[in-house]
Amino acid sequence: MRAAVAHGFGAPLVIEERPDPVPTGWEVVVNVTACGVCHSDLEVIDGRWSDFPFPRVLGHEIAGESDAFGNVLVYGAWGCGTCEFCARGEEQLCSRRTIAGHHRDGGYADAVLVPSARHLFPLHGLDPVRAAPLTDAALTSYRAIRRVLPWTASGTTAIVVGVGGLGQFAVQWLKLLSKSRVIAVDRAADKRQRAIQLGADDTVGTEEPLPHARAVVDFVGSSETMQLAARAVEPAGVIMTVGGGGGRLAFGLGAVPYESVLTTSSWGSRSELEQVLLHARRGDLRWEVEALSLERVNEALAMLRAGEARGRLVITP
Repeated sequence: MRAAVAHGFGAPLVIEERPDPVPTGWEVVVNVTACGVCHSDLEVIDGRWSDFPFPRVLGHEIAGESDAFGNVLVYGAWGCGTCEFCARGEEQLCSRRTIAGHHRDGGYADAVLVPSARHLFPLHGLDPVRAAPLTDAALTSYRAIRRVLPWTASGTTAIVVGVGGLGQFAVQWLKLLSKSRVIAVDRAADKRQRAIQLGADDTVGTEEPLPHARAVVDFVGSSETMQLAARAVEPAGVIMTVGGGGGRLAFGLGAVPYESVLTTSSWGSRSELEQVLLHARRGDLRWEVEALSLERVNEALAMLRAGEARGRLVITP
């Protein structure tokens, strides 16, 4: 099979011929139809994790075909299956988890070896190329928004910082699930316009003063955006950091508004992915994908880095 392989920090991926995966035990082979391109792939390439195990096939937003299950999405956080978190489907929190495209080879390839069939979710008619981003971009934003819902009663304002691939879903989740007025914040005018099309009530550029909000969900996670969030959040509000921008925020009595909650959110659970798929089948969500061949994987990563992706880029082996 062909695979796009990362061999080291800062290096382009290399298209290589590799042996076809051979399953053992409970493992399942999925022939990859599409794999989403994610900012966390750039974090790997940029050396965010110094102990990253090279060589590695990246890619964790995987849609494909299994001989036994047909067209499927692959839930990419592969837990131990026995701990407290795994028992309730939150395998992304398992201390012994492995992650597709990180601890094990992922979906930038013709095929991927999945540890168990429990990680496969039938598509039931959804287009696999379009559906690939649901496994992370839609799922991660769904969990984050679900967790801030107690702060989104009628009359409140919620801010989404960064309306790229994840933030565009977050705007929609807030409009679907909450009663808040939704403000989208981004430095790019085209992304702010897209947020309005997806239901945002208003937009603000990152250089403009932000209104006060009961909930601020940050999909960038830089020090700059976290400080923006701290200035915008109301007393007894919540700041949810989702983006992996490596930022830091001073915390202490008086450093942030009184009784505000600072928290993070990680990916999503298996049951939450089922809910995401249910909404997608109902037509509740809108999202754009741009498909590129496996040979164009480095071009896709460059486009993502430059902020040129209007929606979600997917690789189609």
